[in-house]
Amino acid sequence: MPKVSVIVPVYRAEAYLNDCVDSILSQTFSDLEVFLVDDGSPDGCGALCDAYAARDCRVSVIHQENQGQAAARNHALAKARGEWVCFVDSDDLIHPQMVERLLSAAEGSGAGISMCRMLEAQTPPEVFFRECDGAWQSLPMDEETLLSLYDRDEYPGWVACAKLIRREIVMTHLFREGRVYEDNEAVCHWLLQAGYLARIDQSLYFYRGNPNSTTKSAFSRKRLDYLWALEGILNCYGAAGYPRLRERFLQRYAEAAASAIRGAREILKEPGLARQTERNVWRFLCREKLRLNAAQLDQLLDAAHPKLIRFYWPVAGAVRTLRQTGFGGLWRKIRRWFGKGAET
Repeated sequence: MPKVSVIVPVYRAEAYLNDCVDSILSQTFSDLEVFLVDDGSPDGCGALCDAYAARDCRVSVIHQENQGQAAARNHALAKARGEWVCFVDSDDLIHPQMVERLLSAAEGSGAGISMCRMLEAQTPPEVFFRECDGAWQSLPMDEETLLSLYDRDEYPGWVACAKLIRREIVMTHLFREGRVYEDNEAVCHWLLQAGYLARIDQSLYFYRGNPNSTTKSAFSRKRLDYLWALEGILNCYGAAGYPRLRERFLQRYAEAAASAIRGAREILKEPGLARQTERNVWRFLCREKLRLNAAQLDQLLDAAHPKLIRFYWPVAGAVRTLRQTGFGGLWRKIRRWFGKGAET
């Protein structure tokens, strides 16, 4: 029985697949099985996958019609036998010691998940391949730790890659098929299940920057799934009783909602989709009893109703003045405003 199952969804990665798979098969830890999931790739990836399986018994290939990364990962998980699972994207590659170091950190700490840093570039620099000392620290997955990681921009819950996760934890919350940003929604659940996170402060995963990826390309309908993922994260941390962490993600949700509404109307030229997105956002906020602060509310209204917002600002300012200083203060403010207008 292999100790580690490595899962690689493969789609349109012919130029990079050899580098990716070679980096996995040349790991210093060899007790692993590798699943290459050909997600109906229209290039030569399917044949490359079969060639690897023919010459290395640790490699298994799954061919499927194009169903997306979530389905590819789930199909491999159904066949995986390893105690630990490692996800690698087909255009990325990993440090020769990554699996060994992550496994040592996880088993040494008793953590359910271990993770390393990611290095993002177009090509891996020579420094990436230097020997790793494997030093790690064990972090409890409580709100204080997650807040600290989030505020240092080291929040571990965004991606499934650059981690080693107990398979039993992954199986408690599989990827939502048919969605993108599916790992954003899933990993937060795994973190809470893990109890502890073993963290290696070295870059052992190389992420190849791709300007055509869903997250970095021009706005499309797929980007609306980011709201769905954030809603899942908000629900997860709400159920866990992590209100401060939930507030951090509410800020991110407000920004994403404004961007989605504006993108649907101005880029996709679909005002109906923009209105539906706005309605869905308000329904979610009301259902979960989440309240936006004044800045977040202004941001959302500005995106949803850009023409009406010209009237909103002076009315909102008048209401604030009325509450603070009464009718006399409001009248003085109006006189000063008209006086400035007369001067100009």
